[in-house]
Amino acid sequence: MSKIRVMLVVGARPQFIKSAPLIREIITRHKRIELSIVHSGQHYDPQMSEIFFRELKMPRPFANLRAGSGTHATQTATIMKRLEKLIVRDSPDVVVVPGDTNTTLAGALAAAKLSVPVAHVEAGLRSGDMTMPEEINRRLTDHCSALRFAPTRTAILNLKKESLDKATYLTGDTMVDALHTVIPIVQERQGEILAAHGLQPHHYTLVTLHRPSNVDILSGLARIQLALRKVAQTLKVVFPIHPRTHARLARLKALSGLRRSGVVMMQPQGYVEILSLLKNAACLLTDSGGMQKESFLLHVPCITLRSTTEWPETLSRKANQLINDPRLIPKTILATASNAQLRNDIRSLGNPFGDGHASSSIARLIEQKTPR
Repeated sequence: MSKIRVMLVVGARPQFIKSAPLIREIITRHKRIELSIVHSGQHYDPQMSEIFFRELKMPRPFANLRAGSGTHATQTATIMKRLEKLIVRDSPDVVVVPGDTNTTLAGALAAAKLSVPVAHVEAGLRSGDMTMPEEINRRLTDHCSALRFAPTRTAILNLKKESLDKATYLTGDTMVDALHTVIPIVQERQGEILAAHGLQPHHYTLVTLHRPSNVDILSGLARIQLALRKVAQTLKVVFPIHPRTHARLARLKALSGLRRSGVVMMQPQGYVEILSLLKNAACLLTDSGGMQKESFLLHVPCITLRSTTEWPETLSRKANQLINDPRLIPKTILATASNAQLRNDIRSLGNPFGDGHASSSIARLIEQKTPR
């Protein structure tokens, strides 16, 4: 039987995480698939890129497009131009794009315009907020995909509403697969990781912020950092800082004030490290889509600094609370962190994101359904 040439396009932290189990599944069990991995270079800081290839034992990409930073249009166009040459040269049978980043959309558009089928991993997510770049990316990607792999039943319903139920499959979420793989390592290393930062389980809140709506408007970011300083008077705040967030806080001259207030600031962490910090936190404050889900799966209460979420499954019984006013941060964090019952409530909700075999389903469907 002839080989199926699959080109997987990744470029940002969440894509590395959710793609690792799919890559492993294809390499070990699907010998008919010839896999090539392209790194767009959207995330190029070693703490946002290289560390995940090492930790997740991913094979090196055969090409790095080195797109770098820039406006959404510039970054997307750069990836498209450079990827187009690779697609023309290598003639893949299908281009696989996970998630909802600029890399996702660029990969989908470049392939579709060359009449190469696109397979979207994590299809059907909708927040309803078209001011979010991710919402634009995921909607457009779904509409130009030949195969759509949906992580949840809600995602399936979203696609049906848009008349995209053809060639759409409920597979579960590959992030569950990744979590199952790495959690034994987390259990083994979490003690040393917490000790290295002087942390006690359930005696701190973890914070991650990177979305433009929260960090690029300096007046809003000023209010957020003041709220974090207020929380730190009562509860330790652990803040791995995204490079863009660090740059904005530096412009505000707020970094020293955060340190003086006791906020524990650190570089972006690897997958094992961030899961160890999350698993042992009293609660999470984030604007990340992936971390809302990881928090839910680890039964850690989450507060999302956004007015909408693409993961409505997490909103039951205050497992995840949406807020969009920084003034609410201290009250919400302290109330959530002190609610000892919340973890049990979240655990009782079960897992709507699949059984940890999403990668197996996706690889099998790629092999069976790729148009030849």
